[in-house]
Parts: sequence; structure tokens; C-alpha cells
Amino acid sequence: MLQIVFSFSLFIFLGTYLAYFLYLRKYVGKTWNIKANGKFEPEVTILIPVHNEEANIESKLENIENVLYPKEKMEIIVADDASNDGSVNKIEGFMERHPSLNIRLVRQNPRAGKSAALNKALQASTKPVVVVSDADTRWPPDILRKAMPYLADLNVGAVTGRGVNLNVGGSWVTRAEESYLQLVNFVRLGESKIHSTIRFEGGFCAYKRDAFDLFDCETGSDDSGTALKVVSRGYRTILAPEVIFYTSFPTSFLAKFKIKVRRANQLIGLWVKCLKLLFKGKLSLPKRIAIAEIALFIFNPIIFLILTASGIALIVTSPFSSLSLAIIFSVLGLLVLARRLIVELFIDNIILACGLVTFLFGRRYIAWGR
Repeated sequence: MLQIVFSFSLFIFLGTYLAYFLYLRKYVGKTWNIKANGKFEPEVTILIPVHNEEANIESKLENIENVLYPKEKMEIIVADDASNDGSVNKIEGFMERHPSLNIRLVRQNPRAGKSAALNKALQASTKPVVVVSDADTRWPPDILRKAMPYLADLNVGAVTGRGVNLNVGGSWVTRAEESYLQLVNFVRLGESKIHSTIRFEGGFCAYKRDAFDLFDCETGSDDSGTALKVVSRGYRTILAPEVIFYTSFPTSFLAKFKIKVRRANQLIGLWVKCLKLLFKGKLSLPKRIAIAEIALFIFNPIIFLILTASGIALIVTSPFSSLSLAIIFSVLGLLVLARRLIVELFIDNIILACGLVTFLFGRRYIAWGR
């Protein structure tokens, strides 16, 4: 019985990944079916959500100031969510020293979460394109010039970028995360070439203002949740691979675990929402994308736990059976040949399982933290 459970779980678990990756591989190398225009240069509102970012906000604003884009076409709105450190003083000081920059501060008190802070700032926005960027990320100077041409296409409602870790060599945690990011960006690009990806990243998200009403407060995922809203209005949401931003990832496993479980909880909530829309026949995201992602985020973590438990039980009860020996030598071989990938795959599914448990027990991460 254990052999059947293990074999079936292994088939489903690996088959889901392999089938989807092989399917996306057909599209990743294809040219865009998008009418981009390199001369498209709309006015933009840059929203920077802040909660206790005293250490980052000043350099973030300096970074935005250095972006190669007409300053008369930019407005910057800092959305403060009840910071209780020196963030507000830093922001106001920067505004006084840079009167030529169009910067405003919108304050929310009491604390209500990132999406709520962004929605309050959105009310003050006056531009046709809204760009969101987290305070602890940095942009290269040409990021807007690379991203805006995609929004010239009438069918494209939002564009996201990909994060580049500045501390890849910091620890085994950051090295494993790099392997994860490579796989995720492959998926995001393939989905974008097909139609849309809703796996958006908070370092850079550009939305057409008429493509959504408010940032998503339901799932706590202001980036991916809002991308789903854009798709629901008939637009495409895409990853532009040349649009990059810089970030630093935690070097300790516990810090990574905390951040990733919170993110997993939010994304699982988002895919549960997609599953409900799918059953109601109201999901605008293509089914070939949605069903695969729902399987990866909701069902595969459960299969992974069954696979792991049955594999351990097999080895303990029948350590010298052909299947047990095959499991042991396969794992050892993979750890030698593809250690980072295997370690990250294991950790990622443990994190997804924890995120699923927290979601099922009603935990929601609306207010963000470190």
C-alpha cells in the first residue's frame, strides 16, 4: 500500500511541474504578440508604500529622483501606514530639500495595511499610469523607459518587473532563492507570452489607471491581487523581462521562512479566489494558466507532504527494498547534481504547506511587516 501511495504521489507531484514547465517552454522563446511603442511616454504616478522605513525611504526617494524620465511627467506619492519611527520626518525633510520634485505625503492612521495605504494614496493620484514600488527596492535609471512601451498596447493593462538579488552569495539561503527566482521568472514569462501572469512583484508594478478601481485588500496581495483585477477587466498583465529592480534577500532561514509563509498565504488566497471564479465561470485568466497555478499552489503542497511521509515510512519499514534504495540513491544523486534546486524545491513546498495551513485556519496577512 505504501508503495502505491508513494508512486502515485511522486507521479502527480513531479508530473504537475514537468507538464507545466514543458508546456511553457514552447512559449518562452516566442516573440511578443504585443504592439509596443518605444516612444510611448505617459505621465505616471509613483506610489511608495511605507511602514517604518526610516532606514530606506530617503535613499529610495533619491533613487526615484535619478530615474531617466521627464520630471514634469512624474508625481511621487508616499503612502505612510502609521509609521512610528522616523520615516515621516525623513520624507518631509527630503521634500523640503527637493522642492522641484513633485512629491506628496499621504498618511494613514491607524494602521490598516499596505493595500489600504495605497488606496488612500490612489485617491490623490492624477496620472493615467500608476507605478508601485516598495521602499526597500531600487530601480536602474532606465526602468520606466523600458516598461512604458508595453503599456502602449491597448490590450496590456499592467506590467511588472523581475527582482534581482544584490546579495546572492550571502548564504545558502540566498543562493537557493536565486534558483527559485530563475524558475519563477521562467513561469511568469511563459504565462505572459500566452496571455497574462498575475505573479506580480512589489518592486515594480505599473498599472493603467482605468484598468482597475482599487488595490486588492481581500487577499493582502496588493500586487498579484490587483493584477487579477486588471485581467478581470479584459486586459493582459505581463512580465517584461528586461524591466529589473534590485533588492536584498534575507540571509537567514528564519527570516526567509517568515516572509515566504506570509507571501504563500496571500497567493494561496488569491488562487482560491481564482478557483471559485473558475467554478462560477467568471475567471478571465486563461484556464490553462489558472488550473496549473491552482494545482501548484493548493494541491501540490498536500501531495508533497503525502509523498514525503510515505517515502520516509517506506525507508523506515523496508530499508533494503528496491524502492527504498532507489529513493535513497535518487535523493543523494540529486543533492550532488542539483543541490540548490532540490533544496529550494523542498523548502518551497514546506512553505506552501505552512501557508496553506495558516490560510485554512483563517490567518490573513493584511498589514505587512518585517
